[in-house]
Amino acid sequence: MLVDNEKKNTQEEKNDKTKFIARSQKIGPEKNVEKSRIEPVSVKEINKEDSINDKSHTKRPESKTAHPSTRTEVNTTVTGENNSPGYQTLEKGHLVKNRYVIDSLIGHGGLCDVYRAKDKVLESSGVASPFVALKVLQHEYIDQPETARMLIREAQHTQTLSHPNIIRVFDFGVDNKIYFIVMEYLDGETIEQLIQRSRPNGLAFPNAKVLLNQILDALIYAHSLDIVHADLKPANIMIDSAGTVKLLDFGVSKTERLKQDQYAAKRKVDDHQVLGYTPNYASLNIISGNKPCRQDDLFAFACIAYELLSCKHPYNRTPIDLAKKNAIPLKKPSGFPNTLWPDIKTILTDTSGQYKLSAESLKQRLNQKNRSKYAIAALIVFGLSTSLGVVHHLNSQIVQLEETNRQLAHSLQTQQQIINSQPESVFELSASDTIHPVLKAGLLRHHKQTLLAKFEQQIDEILNQSNNEYPDYDQVESVLKHAAIYYPDSHKLELLNLDMRSSKRSTLLSIERHINSVLEKGQYDAQQDGKSIVDLNNDLNSIQKNYPLTPSSLALEVFEQNLIDAIEQRNSIALTELLAIGATFFSTHEASQQRLLHAKEVNSAVIAMEKWKQAEENGQQAVYPYDAAQVLYGHKFTSLHKKLENATTVNSLDQLVADIDNLAKDFPPNFPNISDLRFQTANKYLKFSDMLLRKRQSVSARNAMKKANELLQQVDSTDFRG
Repeated sequence: MLVDNEKKNTQEEKNDKTKFIARSQKIGPEKNVEKSRIEPVSVKEINKEDSINDKSHTKRPESKTAHPSTRTEVNTTVTGENNSPGYQTLEKGHLVKNRYVIDSLIGHGGLCDVYRAKDKVLESSGVASPFVALKVLQHEYIDQPETARMLIREAQHTQTLSHPNIIRVFDFGVDNKIYFIVMEYLDGETIEQLIQRSRPNGLAFPNAKVLLNQILDALIYAHSLDIVHADLKPANIMIDSAGTVKLLDFGVSKTERLKQDQYAAKRKVDDHQVLGYTPNYASLNIISGNKPCRQDDLFAFACIAYELLSCKHPYNRTPIDLAKKNAIPLKKPSGFPNTLWPDIKTILTDTSGQYKLSAESLKQRLNQKNRSKYAIAALIVFGLSTSLGVVHHLNSQIVQLEETNRQLAHSLQTQQQIINSQPESVFELSASDTIHPVLKAGLLRHHKQTLLAKFEQQIDEILNQSNNEYPDYDQVESVLKHAAIYYPDSHKLELLNLDMRSSKRSTLLSIERHINSVLEKGQYDAQQDGKSIVDLNNDLNSIQKNYPLTPSSLALEVFEQNLIDAIEQRNSIALTELLAIGATFFSTHEASQQRLLHAKEVNSAVIAMEKWKQAEENGQQAVYPYDAAQVLYGHKFTSLHKKLENATTVNSLDQLVADIDNLAKDFPPNFPNISDLRFQTANKYLKFSDMLLRKRQSVSARNAMKKANELLQQVDSTDFRG
């Protein structure tokens, strides 16, 4: 929670933050960034009916068609909701952070609006679909720090979740009091729409299983990072055009949403969303206002699984607290597998949340082929032991507090001197073990504005270092971490930290796109502003150590084709350059690893052969590189052996002998492979001679015998010289 009450300094903080943005964006416009291979696709239904979907006694209209390509147009619904007086939205063409151009409003929730926006950087790079989804905090909440913090927390949580079944967050920040998150723009439908299209019987289990596995994969990953979704429901889960499930709205717990009305400005359009909201997919724990936990996500998952397989809510869209109060029975749907039902039933009926189930165990059960018998485990009753020393402990605490008060009274004069200390000595005093924590907190509060200004001055000095091409983000982060030790709840520090991370991420993405652009063109030796592609990669790793650069599929395709061409042409210079590029950018790709090993072998053979030829030209004695010749000409020998094997006439052998003689010009007279080919060809001439004699074709037989003898004489003469 924010406790520093910096409202009177809001304008000053905004100006300070604007200065920070200007200083930190040293990389300049991304006009040189070439076309990226990554084209974000779209979210047409983010946050659609974020609260209405869960409103009790509200029945959603059935889909008018069951065609799988049907998409619900969101703009019509949103426009109807947003016509209330005083409601403000961003106009079409509005520019956010000098980068994102508002195109249209596509979603509306309790706290945020979602817009389709055009990314100017992607557009200038030539991307076919430069659209992103922009989630923006609604105007009436911008002066309430907790709501801004909730949006920031959602972005931070989701950005740390790198998983194919969780929506990607590209950027987030604040621009003139517009708090926003930039997400991938998906083209698909929600699970809620799929359920409507599947009425009245629901999906077949094999089809539902594919979706449920992906939802569980996302939950397993998030839970492994101790992040709970807390607002899982069909409207928050999308299926894109490729059939991939994406979880939305990660990072803001359901408990926080239930309490949002203490901060929210009251307006007619969302009274029913805030005050009349009944969460049909919320567990009893969340409805009771407790801190969300993993079991809350499992409860929502169980409801979704039930509804996917039956098109019915397990409690007829009644919240769990009312369902228990009214004793609404839970019935097993006919299409529900027996192996999965006991676990789902436990989650939906055990409101204590004490069951030992997890997303991992649910996935294991979901994919279990044979139903195993469940042994009824005995409940372990934990007795709560009472401590006999409670009263004594409380009395001791009272005595200690009284003693502390006496000590504070006696040291009042000393403390007054400490309070009047100069700001430079505050950090040293706050580290002292002899000063009471309350006094330390007072000192920090008293000198807060001065000390925050000093921290910002340190950041200024780092950003203005002329010897660095890019800001030293690690050093800036170190200063912010040090400041957060003393002012962990400072809104100003949080905004500075947020913008630092956003600037760092934008810089990294810009360099990565530039590298991919060069790789996709195959211009590996090209330089721009005096920098090669290797220099750009070094820049990446100087900004973030071991940055996980992933070349695009086109970059990989172009590299492998260049490698194949260089191998066929035996171009040592090109191979040397490509091997260096491959070791830097493609060494982790399995197919490229095999090709790089072959290219390295060919390059070594080419170099060895060139050295031998140079020595021969200079009249120097040199040993012929037989191994290198085997590497370079092995495929030709294989081809000639194949021709020999398939030869069926004397004429075909004559053509083969001509090919062997032509190839022999490139080798020493005693080259083993040439001698071996001639010897085997002579043997085949002899076989043909025998066949012709049996057919009484004596002239042809003698000719074949003669050719065999000539080849054997060649073999003998080369062996003698060898």
